[in-house]
Amino acid sequence: MRISRRHALAGLAALPLAGCQMAPGTGHETFNIVSAEEEQEMGRKSHPQILAQFGGASDDPRLQAYVAGIGQRLVRHTETPGGDFRFTVLNSDIANAMAVPGGYVYVTRALLALTGNEAELAGVIGHEIGHVTARHSSQRYSRAMATNLGLAVLGAVVGVPGVADVAQMGASAWLQSYSQDNEFEADSLGVRYMSRSGYNAEAMVTMLTKLRAHSRLEAVVAGQNPDAVDEHHFMATHPRTLDRVNAAIQQTLGAPPQGAVGTDSFLDAVDGMIYGDDPAQGVVRDRLFLHPQLGFRFEVPAGFRLVNGDKAVLAKHPGGAVIIFDSAPARGHADMAAYLGRVWAAKSTLDGLERIDINGLAAATATTRGRTRQGAVDLRLVAIRFDADTLYRFTFATPPRLTAQLGVDLRRTTYSFRPIAADERALAQPWRVSVVTVRSGDTAESLGARMAMRAYPVEHFRLLNGLGPEDQPLAGQRVKLVV
Repeated sequence: MRISRRHALAGLAALPLAGCQMAPGTGHETFNIVSAEEEQEMGRKSHPQILAQFGGASDDPRLQAYVAGIGQRLVRHTETPGGDFRFTVLNSDIANAMAVPGGYVYVTRALLALTGNEAELAGVIGHEIGHVTARHSSQRYSRAMATNLGLAVLGAVVGVPGVADVAQMGASAWLQSYSQDNEFEADSLGVRYMSRSGYNAEAMVTMLTKLRAHSRLEAVVAGQNPDAVDEHHFMATHPRTLDRVNAAIQQTLGAPPQGAVGTDSFLDAVDGMIYGDDPAQGVVRDRLFLHPQLGFRFEVPAGFRLVNGDKAVLAKHPGGAVIIFDSAPARGHADMAAYLGRVWAAKSTLDGLERIDINGLAAATATTRGRTRQGAVDLRLVAIRFDADTLYRFTFATPPRLTAQLGVDLRRTTYSFRPIAADERALAQPWRVSVVTVRSGDTAESLGARMAMRAYPVEHFRLLNGLGPEDQPLAGQRVKLVV
């Protein structure tokens, strides 16, 4: 079917009017070509992708019910009190909260650990509900469609995919950062919902302060500038400032915030919650990585910081060297040299390809060169046949100036890989949040010494309990430890 340029332009001119829809949260008509039914389908299809990306849902039914209860309490005070919302605690040690179209709202275990009371959690959830009721994600998608595809209705005439495909969008499309205007709207709506629900909206400010403090401490632990924010951190996808949140409170309430905080109910809910890595996903213990379910362990050199990702384990060196550890299906590959040369690195020029034995496991190694954004790197590849079904792989990437210096240490990492021993399984037990009451004479330093982590334990204690650098806990106060 053909269409003239004149008719095409006429159709484009008419579409913005046809695409105006009212967002229930704001009451404003905005350009949006996605229907409410399509939003529901987007959320339904994105939900399993979100679960897969963030470690699945927490298996703690009590915690899930607690968070869902707060969420439903807030929903009852929105412009769509009968709206279909689903609230999920994600089994992730990355501090984050997010929402996708159709009313799917998520918070992670790590974010709950940072939270100090029910009002702070209500502020986070209310903000995410605000993104849904303001229809920010579908508006963003609609603008992208208008810009990139000449609008979907025109596309349907000339055979270009369009609105019919919105339900096929991947979850990542809905997790991009919002504009500052969107964030201000979501803050204003979150303040409205939490204050109507009886919570003190000032908690939104204290929660944002904690998230910023967390971002800075994470950077310090990683040997980075504390002003840097990791790309997967909450603050990267929620660009907000204290001034804007305070402005949202003032604009929405026009009076000092009042309402409940709910410290004890919140602490009761998170007492005993897993903190950090879940053993089902493998655990980091200083320089040691152990996976009790898959049955292996390895150790990285001093100076490297281990990070357990959803698809790979990374170890980063301040000088720019990186260790990447991942897995691959064996698919009948018994000869690791053949696998490395013909499958894994088939398109690379390999040097020194050789078969090796790593603690009784068949393996192979070779070197090649690569490039990153920082420049050329030397690569050493190691493939290990663990069992009939699984291969494990190390990629050691070093700037040329560090290759010789780190060579022996990285070789030790290679040969540290082996099946986990019985006495090592105790090291893989999960850390948990433990709520205790401060006794007379307790200090941040003495309580921090009881924390499970070795790196910056006092700083982590202060962070988890909302204490500044000079603050001390008060006798009788309930605080969170990680044990």
